[in-house]
Amino acid sequence: MKSLGQRVLERAVQKLGVSPLASRLRISELALNAMLTGLATVPDAILLRAVDVVMDEDSDFNPPPSQDPKSAKPPT
Repeated sequence: MKSLGQRVLERAVQKLGVSPLASRLRISELALNAMLTGLATVPDAILLRAVDVVMDEDSDFNPPPSQDPKSAKPPT
């Protein structure tokens, strides 16, 4: 079974590709491939950056901001 880190990295690779993701995560492609295959564990800092990639690219996770309650008219 794949770890959460591997699954997040795979999703990020689907979004960006291996080389751009490695650059964005500030790691080598070799290190990224080792994490993807389970030869290396995904450090927390890398996991968090990969989650940012997935969240930034997936509009389903970025709903529009809600209306400012102070500017909303009260119901009449």
